[in-house]
Amino acid sequence: MPHVVHFFYNPTLMIKPSLIASLIACVVPAIVLAQHPVAKAVAPTASKPPIVAHDAPAAVAVKGAHTADAHAAVAHHATSSCSALTQITERGSVFPETAGPGFASYIDPSVHREHAERVMIGCKSFVAPFASLDGTLGPIAIGDESNIQDNVVLTGKLVVIGDHVSIAHGATIVGPATIGAPKGLPAFVGFNSVVDGATVEPDAMVTHLVKLSPGIVIHSGMKVLPGKWIRTQAEADDESLGKVTKVTDADREFMHGVLHVNGAFAAGYAELAQISPSQLLGAGRDPGHSDFNHDADMPTFAGHAEAHPEIQMRIVGGVRMDDPLVALLAKVGRDVSIRADEGEHFHFGIVGRLQDRVTFHALEHSDIDIGNGDQFGYHVVVHGGPDDASLPHEVTRVGDNVTVKDWAVVFRSKIGANVTIGVRAYIDGSHLAPGTIVPDRTIMIRDKIVGLVEW
Repeated sequence: MPHVVHFFYNPTLMIKPSLIASLIACVVPAIVLAQHPVAKAVAPTASKPPIVAHDAPAAVAVKGAHTADAHAAVAHHATSSCSALTQITERGSVFPETAGPGFASYIDPSVHREHAERVMIGCKSFVAPFASLDGTLGPIAIGDESNIQDNVVLTGKLVVIGDHVSIAHGATIVGPATIGAPKGLPAFVGFNSVVDGATVEPDAMVTHLVKLSPGIVIHSGMKVLPGKWIRTQAEADDESLGKVTKVTDADREFMHGVLHVNGAFAAGYAELAQISPSQLLGAGRDPGHSDFNHDADMPTFAGHAEAHPEIQMRIVGGVRMDDPLVALLAKVGRDVSIRADEGEHFHFGIVGRLQDRVTFHALEHSDIDIGNGDQFGYHVVVHGGPDDASLPHEVTRVGDNVTVKDWAVVFRSKIGANVTIGVRAYIDGSHLAPGTIVPDRTIMIRDKIVGLVEW
């Protein structure tokens, strides 16, 4: 581990203890109760639809003492091993700017920042491309050694992300919400899930395409199964109702692995920001030099290795695109992220269409291969990983002329040619034969249909 150096910070951002008590009493009682070890109940709040980055609401003015109070509350609830949380800025990638090697947090330049003066971050955390940190309605705090992955949205009255928390690709957190805790055990929220006014305690997991309604608490040691909509506390606590189960040792190992990788990203990208900041924009190389991705690779377009900081999408690392860049850009929407910085060998044939907010990523030591003419809908996540069927080297493969519809998730699977995967479907560890049609909201795990996404 890198040597931890002293953390210098702006004294204007220090916690103001005199402001904490009044704000706790009138603004965030639900958050306080959720985190307090002897008071688990959370007062319900009115449900709101998730807000995506490009549909952020109009700005709400917060001035004078209200702003100071908000910062005090955020700092109080996300106290970390840093001397203080750092307020982020509208631009910039490394926070705090004076942090030494291996100590800074990194926020990708493509991240959407609304009312950045209400967003604070701890140390050694990573915020990935096209995430949205929307402080319009209230403050946001991100603690130490946490990660906010591609196309995640944090928004609402108050969002507190504790230490050692992973918010996976495409998830939405609507405050008032708390995930994890200061100095807490790892907590996890999965792909394209929505946490709306709920609490996820340390050592708890929300898996993929899950929805949590306001007031719900996922207690330590509990895991919500894929596709479930938790609307009552009984559903969150009682395994016999079929929506939750116990966190296993394998789950804990997985959460620690995600934290390890994203901690390396925070350090690696912060260093890259110092030595080659143009690589942090558009298409550029990954940091490399990690135990899971040794080489700092450059993406290629029609056989040419090229950096293109001027483009709006993010293509990072060892990504081989058969399309020339100009042809590719005509077929790609907004906020598309393709990162080969963990799993590091991605190949894309001639792209059909990538709609807005599509994410491609892969677990370490796994690859992605995408065929010709494939179309990926809005907010789709395609993620590589081991599927237990093609050892020792794992390739998540999507054949030719495949359609993956809006909000669907394809995880560590092999998809045959001419397959259609429906809206908000979840495919995990499976092999789909050519021509398969997967209905909307279908959950398929290890080649078996196990249910439907409930929302």
